[in-house]
Amino acid sequence: MVEWRNDIAIYLQVVDLFKKEVILGKYMPNDKILSVREYALKLNVNPNTIVKAYDILAQEGLIEPRSTNGYFITENKEILSKLKPSFATTYCREFLEHMKSIGYSKAEAVLMLKESE
Repeated sequence: MVEWRNDIAIYLQVVDLFKKEVILGKYMPNDKILSVREYALKLNVNPNTIVKAYDILAQEGLIEPRSTNGYFITENKEILSKLKPSFATTYCREFLEHMKSIGYSKAEAVLMLKESE
């Protein structure tokens, strides 16, 4: 069961969750993905939430609607290759923002990471 955050719209969290599933290899290029209803049931959310998430994923080019056949993962290698680095950049920014909020500089935060290895 997914635990949803209160500070971010659920459909945006679904977008991130889906992207992580792609990064982790749950979906491969050209795979058919779950229907809106199936994914809504899986995540225990309203189907309209999944529609919004799928719309965003389609706009970004990660998934492609195919007439009445449903949605499929793109075969575009450029889009797929940027997915993981995009998440890494976001996580790094969030980490640095959290560290700054408790009084650490970027250099101090990086040093702490190096020392924690």
